[in-house]
Amino acid sequence: MKITKEEIKQRFRRSEATYDANVIIQRRAARQLAFLLSAHLDYVPGRVLEIGCGTGLLTGILRQMFPPGAMYLNDLVEETCLRTAARHSIPAAHCLPGDIETLPLPPFDLVTSSSTFQWLEDPGATFERVARSLCPGGLFVFSTFGRYNLREIRLTTGGGLEYRSQDELIGLLDPRFRVIEIHEDIRVVEFPDPLAILQHLKRTGSNVSGDRSVWTRRRVRAFIDEYNGRFALDGKVTLTFHPIYLACRRRSRRERP
Repeated sequence: MKITKEEIKQRFRRSEATYDANVIIQRRAARQLAFLLSAHLDYVPGRVLEIGCGTGLLTGILRQMFPPGAMYLNDLVEETCLRTAARHSIPAAHCLPGDIETLPLPPFDLVTSSSTFQWLEDPGATFERVARSLCPGGLFVFSTFGRYNLREIRLTTGGGLEYRSQDELIGLLDPRFRVIEIHEDIRVVEFPDPLAILQHLKRTGSNVSGDRSVWTRRRVRAFIDEYNGRFALDGKVTLTFHPIYLACRRRSRRERP
């Protein structure tokens, strides 16, 4: 079932206060992107765009690298974007709230994003839009999630986001970007029980299945029983995270395939 942008917006609005205290992989992803930037950024960017800034896990790291006047923030939730900008002394006028798939983008020298692109309906079209806004040879450094992400949830509920493999991402990027580094990680995290997993997903704004029907007490009980039957081991249950990290450089006209 398709997940609408309005649903995504409402999920993250509700989870903003609990997000930072509950994220596991997203915090690590932000740090990994800092390593990629340090390894590949060979010029001084005048304008830096962060797509999907959220509560600012990556923003805080970027602010250690770039002055506030150079940074621009995007998020689907306008008030979250403004709060994150204010927290990191970034001018409110440098907030570009809204759907990155349709938002007009001015020119930038560097574009980065952490744990956002898995939410997009058409990431290939957005890669094209990012390329058009990025200076020739400019870096696009981001993380997303791969095919095995939340596999236990998707096997139990039969729904969820459409995650893409490394090869699929490279294929979508290839017309406008050279992928200069890509690596993925599989992290299996233990939780005390399936209910703790549901609570974790709710507190981080993550989608369970895309199913809009009400999770009644009976349905939650059925989910817990099936999850335990499939994934319980030694009194605990697991949840798989599959982050993918990419550093890409915008192709010049003569480089395009």
